[in-house]
Amino acid sequence: MGALKPEIVGIISSQNFLGPVAKTCEELDSPTTFLYRLVDSPMEIHDAFERFEHLFAELEGLGYAAEEVVLDDSGGTTPMRLGAALAAMTRGIRMVHQRVVQNYVAGDWKVDQARSREVVPMDNPLESTGLLREGQAVELFNRRDYGAAALVFEDVARKGSGVERGHYYTGLLMLSEGYSAWDIADYGTALEKLRAAREELSIGYTQAAFAERTASLAEYAKANLSFLGNLRGKLSVENVVDMLENARRRIDDQGRYDDGVARLYRAVEMWHQWRLLDRHAVSTTAVNWEKIPENARGRFLESSRLAELPRDLDLTRARALDHILSGEAGEDDNTFRDLLQKRNNSILAHGLKPIGASSAATFLEYVDAMIVDDPTKRAAARHAKLKEL
Repeated sequence: MGALKPEIVGIISSQNFLGPVAKTCEELDSPTTFLYRLVDSPMEIHDAFERFEHLFAELEGLGYAAEEVVLDDSGGTTPMRLGAALAAMTRGIRMVHQRVVQNYVAGDWKVDQARSREVVPMDNPLESTGLLREGQAVELFNRRDYGAAALVFEDVARKGSGVERGHYYTGLLMLSEGYSAWDIADYGTALEKLRAAREELSIGYTQAAFAERTASLAEYAKANLSFLGNLRGKLSVENVVDMLENARRRIDDQGRYDDGVARLYRAVEMWHQWRLLDRHAVSTTAVNWEKIPENARGRFLESSRLAELPRDLDLTRARALDHILSGEAGEDDNTFRDLLQKRNNSILAHGLKPIGASSAATFLEYVDAMIVDDPTKRAAARHAKLKEL
């Protein structure tokens, strides 16, 4: 320890050995700070595991990161060493142990006092198999950072052992890549990757840990594929729902409020475009006003305060015409105007003022209630969330 000169040393001990251990530490005449944690039972793995977690939490509170901590897993009972090592493995903390040379003399092993102790690094099997990174990949996936999640799942799939495990992580890789393509409206690639994901997740898993989870994910992918098939071609209500769910991911999962509200704005615009086209055969581009009844045209000019009919319709005017033709004109929509103003002042529209979480949540709730459609479509448009094994 004199060579290492650690700032803080945490010691996990049983009650029986605390006295001698503390006395030895005091005699070292070192500036090192010593922290002690006692196990309730030196023969229980979970005791040492929990004490390590407590010590590490305290170190984190003092500003130390995992890469600045090293576990010396020497000494103590076997359950104590195992518990501490397991805790360190799951945290990605480096481990060492002290190796001594022993000779077999007269039927017993004796430490060779002439040989120095060695501090030897210990491998973390969770790192070598990629399993330690699974949690990182799941977190990235659920944050909808699909590209980064795909890179990690690829590494886990490459390093993992076992046929079922390989298919499982390859399936998650394909799912991540499919959702990544879907997020940027690359529907062709999304369909290809999600089909591959469904195949990997439907191989007939025998391990219970995989079987239940993959069955659920395969069904999710099936519903997603059905929905995606309706997004290619002309404007449909599925396009509106897809934009709404895309906005929901930005707001709820990523906290990207300006981005999410910009997509909500587009969802509202698409909603009125689709209703005008589907119900009244009216396009918002190069409007054929001759198809629209004269009284509706007059009411539109009056509500829009225009002298003549416009060639194209922006969101506000498309919304006004949709309401008139659908018999919904005259509603007092202060919420929409307030939200529209916030959107127009946002940094992704015409201003420099970021949209806050509360405004984004209100806008999402408003659009959620406005877009009326088959609830099964919304379910099929939503992306799965993952849990760690």
